[in-house]
Amino acid sequence: MKIFAITFLICSLLFSGEGFSQDQSAKWSVKTAQSFIKRFPNPDTMYCCGNTNHFSWQAGYVMFAMEKIWKSTGDPTYFNYIKRYVDQQVDEHGNIPDFKDNALDNFLPGYAILLMYEQTHQEKYRIAATKIRKGFDNYPRNSNGLFWHGVWATNQTWVDGLFMGQIFLARYGKTIGDSEYAFNEVVKQITTVASVCQKPNGLLWHGWDESKKAGWANKTTGLAPEVWSEGLGWYAVLLADVFDYLPKDHPGYQQILAIHKKLCKGIKENQDTKTGMWCQVVDKPNDPRNWNETSGTGMYIYLLKRSIERGLIPSEEFNPVIQKAYSGMVKKAKVNDQGFIDLIDCSSIGIQNSTEDYFNSPKEVSPFGAFGSFIIATNILENTK
Repeated sequence: MKIFAITFLICSLLFSGEGFSQDQSAKWSVKTAQSFIKRFPNPDTMYCCGNTNHFSWQAGYVMFAMEKIWKSTGDPTYFNYIKRYVDQQVDEHGNIPDFKDNALDNFLPGYAILLMYEQTHQEKYRIAATKIRKGFDNYPRNSNGLFWHGVWATNQTWVDGLFMGQIFLARYGKTIGDSEYAFNEVVKQITTVASVCQKPNGLLWHGWDESKKAGWANKTTGLAPEVWSEGLGWYAVLLADVFDYLPKDHPGYQQILAIHKKLCKGIKENQDTKTGMWCQVVDKPNDPRNWNETSGTGMYIYLLKRSIERGLIPSEEFNPVIQKAYSGMVKKAKVNDQGFIDLIDCSSIGIQNSTEDYFNSPKEVSPFGAFGSFIIATNILENTK
């Protein structure tokens, strides 16, 4: 009891301090987002793994999450953080010096540029977004039309890459134009990857190599060994938000809806019954080698809650799943010695060569992707009216 009381007191003092919204201090979404901004006040310090390119998925996904909480709370802190990031990337002529169209990961920050154009109508943002859109014109594909994950990943399609490219393209089609290409491409990528990677249980294998030459690829099917938590999570978030942009009368709308419903069912049926979370290898929750993974759990919460809001899945069936998952996930948030929120038991790996490699991947602390997932999940539950 003494430990609990001390921990509670520390958290109370921390989150009632300067820079934190006192009237929302109990909300994990607000606490985490504000802690993150204080930890990384300059978004150009947001990169990892020896990569110093600021225009890639790490910052792009954090900005995606900050937009969600800005729209929910109305707090300009989050919008200003996004604007600072975008204006550090886009010059007055609409050039983006750090954008490279050699990997789908690099397209995601364009989503924040589209937000800036929607809010300000400044021409430089439209020009910049259009340059990113043109990056798809000569981007390498497999014979079925699926984009490679990167030019270095010859013939490889990863399900996480679908989100990086297609959430930008879907918004571009609605906000800027070229909608026939944009919406058709989005539908093609979502449905084709499902035709290759979606399992009978509704979940998707981590990736597919058309050449079957990658070390991880099954020599008969070309598929990755397992369903990875965060990898499937990116696809889940894409399916959660694509209906914001794709017109209901588009010929592919119903196809995506069928994939979506099958995915939601699979996620529900593979929840860890003990903790409410989802595991590193999603459809092996009872394997003793497996472990609860924080980022993917946040993504699945987001998908299911958004789907309930749209009336696509029944609330009476899925709300208990969401609430149990939230209760498990927030236990993974800890206050570190510097007073910032850390997220434990996270995974931000690439495709692994074996089931054992997925199980044995390090349990990371506070990778950028996990913050994005944690914020969108807690925000949609805590701030939605």
